[in-house]
Amino acid sequence: MENQLYPFSFHDILSASPTGFLVCGSSNELLPNADPECFYANNAASGLTEISDFDGLTLKSICGEHFDFIALRENGSVNFQFNKSGIWCRIDKSVIDKEYNLYTLTDISAERNVEAQLTYLQKLSAEAEETMEFGSWIWDIQNGRYEWTEGMYKLMGYGPESLPVEKLSSATFKKNIHPDDVAFISEKLRNVLSYTDAYILEFRIIAEGGEEKYLYVRGHNSIDEVTGHNISIGTAFNVTTLREIQSELERKVSDLNKSNEDLEQFAYVASHDLQEPLRKIISFGERLESKTKDVLDQDQQVYLSRILSATRRMQKMINNLLEFSRVSSLSNVFEPTDLNDILRSTLSDLEVTIQQKHALMEIDKLPLIDANPTQMSQLFINLISNSLKFTRSETAPVISLRVTELPVSEVLKRKMPTEKNYIKITLKDNGIGFSNENASRIFTIFQRLRGRSEYEGAGIGLSVCKKVVEGHHGSIEAFGIPDQGATFEIILPVSQNQVKIYPLISNEQ
Repeated sequence: MENQLYPFSFHDILSASPTGFLVCGSSNELLPNADPECFYANNAASGLTEISDFDGLTLKSICGEHFDFIALRENGSVNFQFNKSGIWCRIDKSVIDKEYNLYTLTDISAERNVEAQLTYLQKLSAEAEETMEFGSWIWDIQNGRYEWTEGMYKLMGYGPESLPVEKLSSATFKKNIHPDDVAFISEKLRNVLSYTDAYILEFRIIAEGGEEKYLYVRGHNSIDEVTGHNISIGTAFNVTTLREIQSELERKVSDLNKSNEDLEQFAYVASHDLQEPLRKIISFGERLESKTKDVLDQDQQVYLSRILSATRRMQKMINNLLEFSRVSSLSNVFEPTDLNDILRSTLSDLEVTIQQKHALMEIDKLPLIDANPTQMSQLFINLISNSLKFTRSETAPVISLRVTELPVSEVLKRKMPTEKNYIKITLKDNGIGFSNENASRIFTIFQRLRGRSEYEGAGIGLSVCKKVVEGHHGSIEAFGIPDQGATFEIILPVSQNQVKIYPLISNEQ
């Protein structure tokens, strides 16, 4: 029947509604096997159930045998998934009169999908908490109420059933804190509202099972959008294994440092104590050589000469060992150092050799950096001496020393701390070179790539260079081409602190 005021009927309104409507009989519905007949269904009901013709259908034939009629009758509402359409609906029952009931069908598929997704995410979160051994909590600071995740219960050694939410409190939490850490944590908790940024705590607990654990806690303060209360939200990680490994590493590092100190002390003392007898052997050997040169036959003179030569070589090796041990003893003593001054002094010391070899030196202007001046002098003198020593016959040495800023991309590639600026010093020569297969060997103490008969030296200079550079938190690499030359790349931080103090590379030469 059309409304006198509006040009549409009540049926038109029901047909346009997105909510499904079913009108079924109510006679005998209280009987166990009651199955009321359906007298009306709107368009939405047809869409939700995917049934186009409801003539002669009953509620049971529409919903199926597994439909819970008792729950609907007792509660007046039930959630149900129609088999044919697969759509989840909330079915609400309303009494029209003694003969008819109205059943409204509301699509809750979106809600069910959200619930399913939430359940899935909760399952993933619980698995992550169990795997990574962490848990989270929310603490309502104003009413003292706590909420724990399943992972938090496990960390503390409880089960949700043994410690329900209403029993969670600060007292519960403090009860499991290690006695030695209770005072520290209590003080932090009292001042928790004063933390404007995220706060971090680390302490020990004794779980309900008696196991001692180290917890790393990170939390922050917020406002509950519903209650308006101040709340603290945090996550606790079980870092017991990590702390045990760290403790073991610290112990081993301490043992290693002690061993290195003992070894360096031994090397220094042993080398120093060996100097005196060697000086006597050389002194008396030279006297013997000068006094008996007209007495000894040729073979005897050769033997004596070899004794003196070997003794002098041993004395030089001992001096090198002393130099190598001093690199460690002077480490970590850094000061602003102008590398130009160091280089000028080095070139002055090597002036005679440079002139004898007719060497051409191509040098960039160097920056000011945090360094140990003595060790920088050792670095430059050993590198340049190396290039002056291993030259090709009938070829004038050309030695270049260039410096550039190390790009950030290369800092990241080398996995170096990015908060610092670095310089790269490249020393290149045109000497005899070497195969890159031997690049790592040349930094090993007493390691030689050429025989002593070809080139003098103890094989310790580049070892000193490596130790100096690494002591300055840098790196050194060598590259070579046989009969073409060698290249050394040295990376050094401009400042040994995080603060970048000094200007970097100047364009002046």
